[in-house]
Amino acid sequence: MITSLHIKNFRGISELRLTDLGQVNVIVGRNNVGKSSILEAISIALGAVNQDTSVLKEILNRVLKWRGWLKRASVYSLFNTPSTPIELTFVTNNTPFSARFMYPSYLPQAIEKEFGIKFDSETLKNMLSESVEIVPVQIKAGSFSRGALILISENGAITITTSNDELYPIEFPVEFVTPYDMNTPGFIEEVFSKAFKVKSYYKALEIIQEAYPEVEGLSPVPEDGSVLMYVDIKHVPKSIPYYSMGDGFKFLSMIAFLVSSTKNGYLLIDSAEAFHHPRSLEVMVRALIKGAKENNVQVFLTTHSLEFIDTILEYGIEEGVNGRIIYIKQEKGELVHSIETFENAKELREILGIDLRG
Repeated sequence: MITSLHIKNFRGISELRLTDLGQVNVIVGRNNVGKSSILEAISIALGAVNQDTSVLKEILNRVLKWRGWLKRASVYSLFNTPSTPIELTFVTNNTPFSARFMYPSYLPQAIEKEFGIKFDSETLKNMLSESVEIVPVQIKAGSFSRGALILISENGAITITTSNDELYPIEFPVEFVTPYDMNTPGFIEEVFSKAFKVKSYYKALEIIQEAYPEVEGLSPVPEDGSVLMYVDIKHVPKSIPYYSMGDGFKFLSMIAFLVSSTKNGYLLIDSAEAFHHPRSLEVMVRALIKGAKENNVQVFLTTHSLEFIDTILEYGIEEGVNGRIIYIKQEKGELVHSIETFENAKELREILGIDLRG
């Protein structure tokens, strides 16, 4: 579990330190203060030090497309100041991990200064492609060796270096999702597959049926050379394509599969309240709290909903989960924050009537 986090030069965040994090962390604040950026930074940091390079590739693709895919501009926008590396550092299980992201405009000079070797910038130029890909390399200078990754996208590239001697030191299962993903072709089929493989499909279905009792099941069906998800509804003669269902159902289904299948890892959800009616919202909150406890998962999420905050405080305290409300705001051009336990946050809501969203 991540207990502290340091973000430097990422998107709109020049620098931010968060400490005393809990198992379930709810990030709140007004628009454009950096809530989503914090989730992105955590997911990218976990991906950068992950043993499986496909994790970082998947996360980066999702992060870049969530804000709108503008090729080089999307990569460029990850940096608060282009001439300064992004630094992401976190502590989990008393072990510090960090990753540095360097932009290609000064990449050769940065690598030469960092590692004491020359780096052929033409290599990057020749490796550019239309999609994001991850190329692992091992940079060596004399007896000194250090792992690195090169993120390559169309007309842009970033070198990622880790502070660990090994190239990929450990496995960090991490899922980062946004409302965009529930309508992304193939995504629901992917998370269904993950749940099915670990035999948690029926747990996910139970979560869905709590909010939508008319649903009998979900099934991937081969169609037109691919696989599409269909939904079986009581008293309806034909199965209905998942993508034609309502957004509330789609969002809950996506979260249900992820909550039931993610174990010993991290689940990050942007705009967690999106599209839910009250019953669906309550079901999702219960599932998040229960899943975090049973599957040893740390949860980070953002919300603008006071109803969501009140609901997660109620059930989080009821289940004895170690939870935090993290309030982010801009003050005199600086990003500041406060962190409250669920218990303290509930007192602020009930006794003082404070709107924790800012």
